[in-house]
Amino acid sequence: MKKASGKKTGLRPGSATVKDLSIAIQSGAEGGAPVTARLAGELHDMELPISPREVGAEIACRNLAKAINVAFQNEFLPTELEPAYRAARARAGRVELLHREWIGLGDGVLAQIGRTLRSIRLTFQGPDPASPEGKQRIAAGGGGAMKGLASLLARKLNLVQEYEDMVPTFVEQMLDRLESVRLVTGWRREEWSIETTSIGLDVHIAPLVEPVTEAPAAATEDARADAAPAPRKRSKRR
Repeated sequence: MKKASGKKTGLRPGSATVKDLSIAIQSGAEGGAPVTARLAGELHDMELPISPREVGAEIACRNLAKAINVAFQNEFLPTELEPAYRAARARAGRVELLHREWIGLGDGVLAQIGRTLRSIRLTFQGPDPASPEGKQRIAAGGGGAMKGLASLLARKLNLVQEYEDMVPTFVEQMLDRLESVRLVTGWRREEWSIETTSIGLDVHIAPLVEPVTEAPAAATEDARADAAPAPRKRSKRR
């Protein structure tokens, strides 16, 4: 019989070192890169500032798009938006969340025509086809051109729920969660506008406030001098 090694490891029986732990969260059905426990901890502590008042609109939009892409791609922070939206980008002074049905169609005039045709085709597939719930109903046999047109009319008349109206709330919820895990800092709802596009369901997140700039030192001194009370003149005694 072989004798057990007398080398002490300093570990209790059944315990393991950090290197021995192989904890990974596989990303979705598309088989993205795994997120290890250590990497997830590092991502949670990125603390990207996204307040346009504090860091400026350009940096805030860039950091916000980066944080959303991290959440979408690695899927360690599931949100209600993941089934429908695939990516985020900072462009033209705002953050754009790209819907999977319209991603890659561009922004030009011809692209708008293509987006419109895509919307029409989706409408004929069934009720609310761009939403995750609508896709499930269509896959279960609840689709059809007439049902799609009836659903479109009912949704525009606010007779039934529409996924488009719920998206801004889902975006707020996602940003609240990103801040709670310290992936971002400085999230304030009053500093951002959240809207969906008129054609398609892309989301535009635009800053509403301008960064606060410090006044030059000379201007500050002049302002203090203007605010200071004028010295009183002493009367001469005769």
